[in-house]
Amino acid sequence: MSEDDDIPLSGQVSGGSDDGDKRRVGPRRSEASTNAVLVAAYTELSEHGWRGFSVDRVAKNAKASKQTIYRWWKSAACLAVDAALATLSAKPVPVAANADVRDKIAALIEPMLTAVRTGDGAHAWRGALLAAADDGEAGETFRAWFSESVKVPLRHILAAEALKGTVRRDWDIDLATELLFGPVWHRLIAMRGPVPESYSRRLVESVLKALSP
Repeated sequence: MSEDDDIPLSGQVSGGSDDGDKRRVGPRRSEASTNAVLVAAYTELSEHGWRGFSVDRVAKNAKASKQTIYRWWKSAACLAVDAALATLSAKPVPVAANADVRDKIAALIEPMLTAVRTGDGAHAWRGALLAAADDGEAGETFRAWFSESVKVPLRHILAAEALKGTVRRDWDIDLATELLFGPVWHRLIAMRGPVPESYSRRLVESVLKALSP
């Protein structure tokens, strides 16, 4: 990727101007170039972690310029978090509406756990979580993903289960999400341990046990 990959958006004629000059709205990312940077950043996290993360190496491996990278991402931490999130499937695995509640909740967090178990995913995701903790903007990016992909869907699931009487009516969404994700953070960051195949089911059981009526 080079500076020439910053393709300007189609401009609009300025109001009151007769010369037809078009106004540059801003740079548009080339998809191939963006993907090259994200892949290089994920590899960098896998090999060097967050503390050793180098935008210079990312730029070199992606055949990009640092100037372009910093124009597209506000910080190295934002790039690191985006690189990890890019490994997740854009579309979650569909779960039948009449599926067991355990399957529904497990499906919310399993995509991340699968990414963690794949290759050097644990090292890369550990780095991304540390980057999110270090940088405010990166943290906002991660929390936005977590809210949309985990917290909001979990809220809907628990609300439906409360109506059925399978979880208590005064359930706490913050407690539920902490029980679901907190152990993952602890295992990756503090214990630096592996994430077993059955881990999501164990986490779900802890959530349902804590919220049982």
